[in-house]
Parts: sequence; structure tokens; C-alpha cells
Amino acid sequence: MYNSAKQLQRVLTAREIRKTFIDFFTVSHEHKFVRSSPVVPFCDPTVAFVNAGMNQFKSVFLGTAQAPHKRVVNSQKCVRVGGKHNDLSVVGQDGYHHTFFEMLGNWSFGDYFKREACAMALELLRGPYNIDPARLYVTYFAGDERLGIPADTECFEIWRSLGFPVSRILPFGCTDNFWEMGATGPCGPCTEIHIDHRPELGSVEERGKLVNAGRSDLTELWNLVFIQYNRNPDGSISQLPAHHVDTGMGFERLAATLQSKSSNYDTDLFTPLFDGIQQLSKAPVYGGSFPDTSNAALLDTSYRILADHARMVTACLADGMLPDQNQKLRRVLRKALNISEHVFAHEKLLSQLVPIVVETLGEAYPGMCAKQEAVIDLINHEHDVYKNLRESSSKAFAEVLTEFPNLDDIDLMECPGFVPAYREFQVQRCKFPNNTIPGDFLYKLTDTYGLTEESFLKLAELENMNCDLDRYRAEVSLAKNKSKESQREDGGLCDVALEQRISEAQATLTKRLPATDNSHKYVYFFDSENESYRIPNVRSRVLGLLLNDAEVSRTQSSRLQDPTDTLSIVTAASNFYYESGGQQSDAGHILVSSTHKPEQPPHLLNVIRVKQLNDCVVHVCRLAAPTDDFGLAIGDEVELQVDASTRQLNTCHHTATHLLNAAIRSLFNKVTYQVSSSVSSEQCKLELGLLGKRIQKEDVQLIEDLINRIICAATPVHVELLSAGDVLQQNDITMVPGEVYPEQGLRLINVQCPEMQLSSKELCCGTHVTNTSELSCFCIVNLKQTNRARFAFTAVAGQAAENVLKTAALLRHRVDLLEQQLQPDKLTNATEVELQTIRHNMLHTDIKLPYAFKMDTLERIHDMLKRIKETSRTTLKEFVEVEMRNLLQEKPVDSHPFILHYITSSALVEEIPLQRATKLCSDRPILVVSMCDSVVKARCCVPQSSVSQQFDASTWLQSFADTFGGQVAAPKGQNPQFVCNMKGRKVSNLFEEQLEQALAKAHQYAKNYFKL
Repeated sequence: MYNSAKQLQRVLTAREIRKTFIDFFTVSHEHKFVRSSPVVPFCDPTVAFVNAGMNQFKSVFLGTAQAPHKRVVNSQKCVRVGGKHNDLSVVGQDGYHHTFFEMLGNWSFGDYFKREACAMALELLRGPYNIDPARLYVTYFAGDERLGIPADTECFEIWRSLGFPVSRILPFGCTDNFWEMGATGPCGPCTEIHIDHRPELGSVEERGKLVNAGRSDLTELWNLVFIQYNRNPDGSISQLPAHHVDTGMGFERLAATLQSKSSNYDTDLFTPLFDGIQQLSKAPVYGGSFPDTSNAALLDTSYRILADHARMVTACLADGMLPDQNQKLRRVLRKALNISEHVFAHEKLLSQLVPIVVETLGEAYPGMCAKQEAVIDLINHEHDVYKNLRESSSKAFAEVLTEFPNLDDIDLMECPGFVPAYREFQVQRCKFPNNTIPGDFLYKLTDTYGLTEESFLKLAELENMNCDLDRYRAEVSLAKNKSKESQREDGGLCDVALEQRISEAQATLTKRLPATDNSHKYVYFFDSENESYRIPNVRSRVLGLLLNDAEVSRTQSSRLQDPTDTLSIVTAASNFYYESGGQQSDAGHILVSSTHKPEQPPHLLNVIRVKQLNDCVVHVCRLAAPTDDFGLAIGDEVELQVDASTRQLNTCHHTATHLLNAAIRSLFNKVTYQVSSSVSSEQCKLELGLLGKRIQKEDVQLIEDLINRIICAATPVHVELLSAGDVLQQNDITMVPGEVYPEQGLRLINVQCPEMQLSSKELCCGTHVTNTSELSCFCIVNLKQTNRARFAFTAVAGQAAENVLKTAALLRHRVDLLEQQLQPDKLTNATEVELQTIRHNMLHTDIKLPYAFKMDTLERIHDMLKRIKETSRTTLKEFVEVEMRNLLQEKPVDSHPFILHYITSSALVEEIPLQRATKLCSDRPILVVSMCDSVVKARCCVPQSSVSQQFDASTWLQSFADTFGGQVAAPKGQNPQFVCNMKGRKVSNLFEEQLEQALAKAHQYAKNYFKL
């Protein structure tokens, strides 16, 4: 056992050590305590986790943000599991590596410098911490001739003046004693304080030679960085106008030192966890052994790994990080689950350790206490996901998992095209430049194998590679344009190439232009008398101009002959909202006055798209009508006019999205996180992760009722501008996990309705109503379960909601009339045909209806059709034929080369002869599904001309049947390549989700392997 502190009357606990550090600087040296930032990087996309105490002050050093105070102290939560600082593989093998740790630090922003920093550090160590200075060594920067930086003799003299003998003041080079933030930016020399745990092993001179030699008995305790230089882009070094101090001391190592422990794991930060593991699992007591040549120390190593990972997982989950969106976190969590199950024979052990972690860390980080139940729910959910994943692995995935075991860390086996996609990835990866998956290959993953952007981002993170998302999205856009062009009579692939050239020209142009003042997009008000928005026009000068893909200084009518010609106009200021924050861009006009005939009305340019490139707003426009005297030149003043009706719908839908998010959190009080959102003039969509709650029709009505009551309450919607520092000091702001936010100018949208127990506080750059009454009304028009615990809501508000409610009222009236016809003397076949048509349109067209009303109406129609059947007015054959003929009429073979369909009328009858359905479609492959009396069946027919080595009736139907565990076989005496049936399978109450998943797999299989 090392004894590095002088003999104390009482050993300090970890809590007392942390509190002593903070009190020393706040009480004695006028520092301001700033609480730890979350371990999720808030404004820094360059790191996956906060991995050092200085992360939250990085922008202060870079000069992009103001310091919260001249003197600051804190204890920062840190995580290191990847990249340059990766401690994951060695955790548990020794006594000092951790994935989660705390960093004690004090900072000076342009206030005190070297002398005060060194003096305060020494005062704390030998005073409150009672460490004998005779066991300390200090280092300083020895200088670097190549960089032209002299030795930090000032630091050397300071330590001498503080009583250190020369033999304990040691010089080191750039590797150990020069700190840099990055390739460019603030940097400077540092001085390190090292402590000798075994001074009796040699003289001062002998022991001094072991400093920075990687010894466990002579370790670094505290690092004091003096930020006084700036690294320039050319590699040279210059002085900074203001000097800063940034210090960091590893808390776990300090606790081990002050508690006279040889291992961090022997301190009271970990011993409660070891006790908990032993008591819960009944395993042998932790013995403190480490692996060596004679002893693998498996049990003790597992104790250390599990305790460490429990701390890291709890800290990350409490700070809003999600395994779904961070594969490194998921990898650590699953490793902890594996150890719990396989070493300690207790599969729920990890979640049961959370209260112990909170007990040891919650006083310093109160957010952990508040989120304890949510953390446990998330771990239990991940445990269920992982368990189901292993149990349901397909044979193909099991094979690839044997070859590449690290794939166990990612949740991609449900993607039907993943296995062949991953095999191709492994073949091609050696050709990828700069450790980056190229955009064209990413597009192939989507187009050929059906992987989503989320899927290949998970894959890239697992493989420690980057993704060229810009090129990928350009490829997707190009494909969409090609699809549009292919529908034109003239083909015109040249237009696709032109679109690409225009995008490149816009990027080139905006690099040279000053930023557009886009603050005017937030200048609007609601005219309550007319119930509409007023958006003042903005007059501004033209700074840049493109005619199609050519940069021009002026243009005129004669050059705009083709109605598809576009002008890309960059102005000094703009009131147009460009697409961001999930909200679509504004529509509107640019008014161009004639310089020759100013008395005439201005020419109208229709704004068809608005983009932001290089801080410039680009308005993509077309002439509204042909004219002979249109002219526009750089320097001209134009008038920008936003279409108020489109903006109003966008604005209502964006606020509605926030209210929907808040209502779900308020009503169900479950772990909820936002996956994605999109806002347009037609509707808003919100996809949420929701643990431990299955949304039913009745829940939808509860959500709608709450939001409509908030609308009726006319609750104000406040917008507040905050900095990142302001945000980090608040607990109740809803943020999108994994989102990177700017340092300054963050807009907080705040809706508070305490009487209805609803609070909505979200960071958002979108446009919002000023009062909830402006939404008029709200309704949910669709609900879809997209994953085990994910739900996608589609909703409408304002005028769009009013239109939906009117449609519902008309439909209700018509169905009421049809129900009245269900009298024996009034019933006709026309009644049944109309009901079938209504149901088909409700299920298979874009008609928008309130979700609960839609479900109720479908149930009514279902019952009415059943009653019709019972009167024997309709034959079984007609039921199927009505539905199939409608389907085939809507899906001609030219645009739908194969048919994949669930026969919705099947639930009405005892038995569906599926061969009737397939006989109606002999010109292409068809797969039809029925479900009656809780038994699902399917039949597949493929014409001989459509059969290939990879695609036939048997293989296609099998891709569908796998979800239900169904068996496929050809009818007796028939060829399974041409016709196959799936034997009936009893279905559970999850039939709708299983059906959707099975249809998706079959659709993807046909898309991948059926070739015309």
C-alpha cells in the first residue's frame, strides 16, 4: 500500500476531497463554481464525448464566446472510449484506467497567470490535502528550437521561489509539457506536479529520472497549462493578447493518493459498487488482484470493468445520450450486460447498480438523481433489445457475426439487406480514401441494399470511419431528379446534370460573398382581426447572381427564354426562411422594378427554393410570367416578399410539433427522446423513442385533447436568446440527442401551461407562433410504430387541421347514410361497393383524417361489411375481386412491376381463396396476404419470364414468411419457382407491426433482386 499523504487524523472521503477542492477556490480565491457540462458534447462536433475538463471552455479559448467569470472552478464528468483518448480496452487490467472519470480544474480567463496558479496549487496540496512537498516533483517546458519557443524559465523560477529544490524541478519537451488544442489555435507550455508513492526506493536524483516514465509508483497528479501562444495556419507561433490558465487533476487518482490506496478501484468511489455486485450476485468477494503471467484474475477484472461501466453508462444516460445514437455507448453497455450475465450470473445486475452509482456521484451531479428511474428504464430496454436481437438473429447474420464479432454491437440485423451490404463493404473498404466511406458507395447501400442513413452511420461509427454525407445527399438528390426527368417526354438527363452544376456554382459563388443578414426572417406578427400573419417586405441589394449555372453580373429577358431557366440570387439581407431545423423553406416572390420604366408594376420572380450556403441565403427563382423588359444586375435593389399563408402553416406546424413532444412527455411520464422531426405547410411529423409505453388510439385522443385545451387557453409562446453556457446551467430544456448546437444566438422556445401540467422548452431555429391560440386547432392524422419503442406521429394544425376536420365531417355523414341503408329492404350491392371503395381510399390514398376517427370509421365499415356478408348479398369471390381490381387499376404494370398486397377484406370472412387474387394478376410477380380468425396466410406467383437465379416465388415468399416464422411450399405438383404458399400461422396482438415489417422485407427483397 502506498502512503502518499502525510499521516492524517482522519482519511478524507471522496465527497470531502471534491468539496475541499471546490471550496478552496471559491471561498479562499474568489473563483466561481460552474457546474459540469453533460458528457454529451453540446457545441463540439469533433469529439463523441466530453473527454477533458476544458471542453466546455474551448470556445472561450478560441475567442468565440465570453468567459462566464474571470476565475472558474469545477468538477467535470469525462468519458474516454474512442479516438486518440481510448481507455476502453485496458479498463480493468490495471488500477487507474477508466471509461468514466472526473476532472477537477480551475481556470483563469485573462486574470491570474503562472505565479498565482502554481502558488495556489501548492497551497492546496500541502494545506487542506496535507501532502508532503518532499514527495512532489514538478516539470516545466524545456523549449523547442524548431518552433522557436524558448524554455519556460519563468515557471522554473516560480517553483524555486516556492521552495522546490532544483533537483525536483525537471525540464521536458513538447510531448510532455506543451499543450495544443488542435493543429491551429491556442496553445502553451504546461507544468505538471508528480507525486512519488515510494520515495524510499531511491534518492531524489534517482527517482527524478522516473518522472514521465510510465511508472505506477511515481505518477502525474496535476497539470497546469499556461495558454499564452497561438498556433497559426502556417505552423508558426505568436503571442496571444490575453493569457489564460487551464488546470486539470484526475479526481480518482487524487482520491487514491489521499486515501493511501495503490489502486483507484480501492477508493470509496468503487468499493460500494463492489459490495453491491457481491451482495446481488453472491459471487466471491472482490480480492483486488490484477492479471499477470500466473493469474488471469478474471473475476476481479470483471468486478472492475462492471463497476467502471456502470458509472459511465449511468452518467451518459442521465445526460441524455442514447445507445441508439451512440454505438460506443451501446458497446460499453452491452459489454456490461454480458459480464453481468456470464460472469456474475445475474442478467439484471447492471440496472440494479444504478442507485449505488447515483449514491456515490449524485451529490456532485444532481441530474443523476433526477434521472435515476429513466436510466434504469433505458438499461432494461437495452437489455430486452439485446436479448431479442441474439434470439432472433437470422442464419445469414449469425454467419457474418461469426466472421465479424464486433457486429454484435450494432442493431442492424433487422435490415434485410445488411448482410450482403456488409460483405460488399468489407470488399470495397480498402479502396476508400482518407478513412471515409464515399458518398456514391453510401448511396449504393441505400439504393441496392435498403440501408438508411441512420444504418450506415452506425456502421461507420463501428468501423471508426467517416461518411461523406454531403456527397451522399447530392447522389440522393441527383437520383430524385433523374426520376423526375424520366417521367418527361423528352427524357432530358441534361437537366439533371444542370441541377448538379447549378449547386456547385452556388457553392463557388457564395464562398466569395459576405454573409446575408437573415435576422429579418423572425420579424413577423399575427393580425388577430384577419387571423393571418403579416411579414414586412425587405428591400436589399443584389450581391451575387447566377443564370442557371453561369455567374453573371446582369441578365435580361432575352436570356430567360426557357421557362425552366433559374436565377440564383444572393442579397445583402433576406426575410426568407431557408430549410433548417426540420422546417421547409419559405415560398414567395422577389419584386424587380424596371430601371427604364419605373412607373410600371415590378416584375415578379417566383422563389421556388431557398438555401443557405457559406452563410449566404440563396434564393432560387423563375420569372412568374414572360416579359420583354425584365432586367437585373448586381447592385440593384430588389424587394423580397414572403408568402404569408405558407409561412403561417409552417409556423403553426412547428409550434404544434413542440406541443406534441411536450404533451407526450407530460401525459405518459416515460423515457422519451426525439429521433427526428419535419415541418411543412402540409403537416408536421415527429418520431419519438418512447420506452415502456405502447401508444393506442385512446392515447392519441388524450394527446389531442391536451393540446387543443392549451390552444384554447391562449398561452403565450416566448422566444429567448441564450448562449451555450446559459443552456448548460438549466435542467429542463429538451434537446435532440446528438445534435450539435452553436455557441451563441441559441433560440429557446418556451411554452408554459402549469394549470395543465405542460412545459415545453426547446432549442429551435424555426419560426413559431406568438400565442397558442394562433394554432386554431390540432389533430393527429397518422400514427406508426417504426421500431420496438419508436412512434412516428403525423399531425396538422391551423387551417390544415380545419380542412381535415371538415373532410372527416363529410365522411362521417356519408357513412351514416350508408349505415341507414343496411335495412333489408334498402340494401343493394352498390352499398357494399361504395363501402369497399371508401375503405380502400382510407387505407391506400393520401387522404388526411383524424387518426382516432379513421380507426373508428374503419371499424364501423368492417362491421357493416360483415353484416352485409351475413345477409348473403355478396359472394366471397366479389369481396376479393372488388379490392383486387381497385388495386390493379391504381397500380399499372408500367409503374408497379410487382404487386405486394395485404387483402384488407380478408378479416371479414372465414376463408380467403388466395388463388382468386393471384389469378387476377398474371402479367407480373404478385404476393398477396390474408388474415382471418387470427391466422395469416400468403401466396406468391411469379411468371416464368420473371424468374431469375436470385428471384422466384419461393425465395420472395420466404423473405415475407421469416417474420412470422412461416413455412413455404408449392401446391402439390407445381413448380415452387412459379407458385408458392405460406402455411397458415397463428398471429399475436402485434400482427399489424409484424405485417408491416414482413411487407417491408418482401418489398426490399423484390427491389434488390427482381430485374425487369
